[in-house]
Amino acid sequence: MTWFIDKLVMHQDYPEGDLPVVGKHGILRHDIATGEKISDSVNSLQHEGSFSSSLQIRCTGSSVTVSGNPSRFNRSDNLWGFTTIEQCAQVYNQLLTEYGLPPFRRCTGVWHGQTPDGKKSRLITDGAIIRHIDWTRNHRVGQGRELAFLRGASTQTIGRGLQPYLYPNGATVDWGSHKLKVKGEGSTYRYDKLYIKAEDLIAHRAKRLKQASPRQIRYYERLIEHCKDCGIVREEQSKKASFLKKHGTLAFYGIAQEQDYLPYLNDIETALRRLEVSYMTYETIAERLIEEGICASTQSANATESYALKWLHGSPLDKSKSQYHVHRARLLELGVDISMPHDISRLPPQIRSHEVIDLKLAEVPDWYQMPKLTQLKAA
Repeated sequence: MTWFIDKLVMHQDYPEGDLPVVGKHGILRHDIATGEKISDSVNSLQHEGSFSSSLQIRCTGSSVTVSGNPSRFNRSDNLWGFTTIEQCAQVYNQLLTEYGLPPFRRCTGVWHGQTPDGKKSRLITDGAIIRHIDWTRNHRVGQGRELAFLRGASTQTIGRGLQPYLYPNGATVDWGSHKLKVKGEGSTYRYDKLYIKAEDLIAHRAKRLKQASPRQIRYYERLIEHCKDCGIVREEQSKKASFLKKHGTLAFYGIAQEQDYLPYLNDIETALRRLEVSYMTYETIAERLIEEGICASTQSANATESYALKWLHGSPLDKSKSQYHVHRARLLELGVDISMPHDISRLPPQIRSHEVIDLKLAEVPDWYQMPKLTQLKAA
């Protein structure tokens, strides 16, 4: 499993109640005229750890929620982290025990619950559910090539038309951010991004190392240098509540397995695969289309090349026409996405020059300190 978990939100209901209330603030609403209680709620309590890490816990008396980054808790970094949901649940269960709460239980089954007439039935269970999970992995693109790689990635849409957004500093590209909502796949559904890991470590260095020892500081600096030397680009995919609810049993702890998520983690990889093309000029698009077996005839290849040249020169393309979709599908296989506005500065480096970025999954160095399940303890 090359993926690991970066963030996790788990929740479990206890209809029988009688659990101790845990939170930072409690809010009680009542009718002033009658004195009748209308509702009450509890805000999450932040359980602080070392290196400016924390987990959030909340218990209303009949429901328990824990959220945070189990791979980062009490660690200065999470360049690599826990690879299974079970490991993360163990971290959360240690926390629940400290607060006198029952541990999250694995689900033994899923059933259709009763709903009002005319409403779609909802799935219920006897254990904990996952409301949010981030799957993460590290790519190695080579020293000094991170910005060029992200510019190339920012030319590609993913999923069902999610548009990329390249941050002004060029160090992050994301899809599905709140700035660029796409109908059906907004910020409550999923969020995907790539970013330069060394820049992220540097940005958080002062806060995380405020009370660190000299040895811990040296280790953190070594991590930064390692990320720079290898050109580490981090991939993160957030699967949120509505996504998990839509896709079968992914939300049910103990039933959902890590491999069940894999079919839903391919969108960025598919986009990156489009960039794995050799040197090409726009005058040779037709030749490449035939060489790659994308087009069966010179006539169809020339037609697609003509479409690409129209896009290159900024001519409007009628996206309602069936031929647009045919040509776009062909060009995507060459790493060119004509659904995006043309920007020569963002074109994949393989297309703009002879430079080829060798994309690999990053390997864990033998000196790296992996997370341990005995790491909880409040700071």
